[in-house]
Formats: sequence, C-alpha cells, structure tokens
Amino acid sequence: MGQEQGRSEARVRAVLLEPMAGLKRRRGVTAEAQDREAAKIARKLAYMSEENLRGLCELALKQARGVWPETALLLSWGFGLQVPPPNESDYVGSLMRSAMGRAARDGGYLVELMRMAKRLGPPPGRYMLSKLRDEAADNARRREGLRRMLDGGTSLRREDTEWLERYHADLAMAEAMVADGDAGTGEAGCAA
Repeated sequence: MGQEQGRSEARVRAVLLEPMAGLKRRRGVTAEAQDREAAKIARKLAYMSEENLRGLCELALKQARGVWPETALLLSWGFGLQVPPPNESDYVGSLMRSAMGRAARDGGYLVELMRMAKRLGPPPGRYMLSKLRDEAADNARRREGLRRMLDGGTSLRREDTEWLERYHADLAMAEAMVADGDAGTGEAGCAA
C-alpha cells in the first residue's frame, strides 16, 4: 500500500469509522468480520474528502439506530456523496478494460463512454451507445474547429482551452484503462 493510500485510509478511519465504533455489531457478525468490513470501507472510501466523510458519518449515525450499517449500504451512501475518480473506480476500470471499452476506442467514443461510466450508470444499451456516438461526433467537430482556429493563429478562449485540456486528460486516462484491458487479454488496438 502506498503512503498516500495509507494516509487516506487513516482519514476514513478517523473521520468515519472511529465515531461509529460505539455502534453494536449486527447480529451474527463477529468482531473479526467487523474489522474486515471496516478495512474494506477504509480502502473503498479512501478517495473521499474529509468534508464528505463527515457528512457520511452524520448520515450513518443518524440512520444506524445503534447498529452498525451494512457495508454495502455505507459504500452506496459514500458513492452517492462523492463519486470515486475514474482511476479508482472498480466499475469504470472494468468497463473500460472490457470488450465495450475496446469497441468504444475503435469507434471513437472512448472519452464519452468513460464519462458516462464515471456517473456510475449501468453498462449502456444500444440507445445510450448511439447517444455516446453522437456526443463523440459533436466533440470531434469541436476539437477540429479549435484545431483550425489554432492553425489559423487565433487564440482560444480560456473555456475552450480548459475544455480541450479536460478532454485530452480524459482521453489519456481512458486509453490507459483500455490498454490495461488489452494487456490482460493479449489484444492490441490503435489509439483513438
């Protein structure tokens, strides 16, 4: 475990788990099982800000009625308060490493798929994939227009520069996730 991850998990323990220590264990849950659940919670919610952890603690204590909440419920509340960053989200990473991620890379809608997955929606169906392709086409037209402006010597507005930087950062992250999937399956593909 990296030093930063250790500090982040310690923050979860201090801000969320320690205030909940007085709650009774659920029926049938041993102290060892409770410790394993607490470690899982600390690991899964290490990305959260201290402010959001305080809010989650308040919610958990309010809803607990004296008994430790189910781990899945606590994680769900945490994800609802603050979505994990894509590179720390099991869901986003697994979707991007899957055949759907490779298809998105090859179809030119990789960033749009990752951005949709960041919102923690279910894997998209045909309709949503069609919408993602449309959004990707709009984004490609916008990038091309901005490139033409730059090639013509026109300075970009700050919001256009920021949009382009976010797009390229998301593209690099999404491509890295798909490449991880390619490495795991032995498949290779070209970059979007």
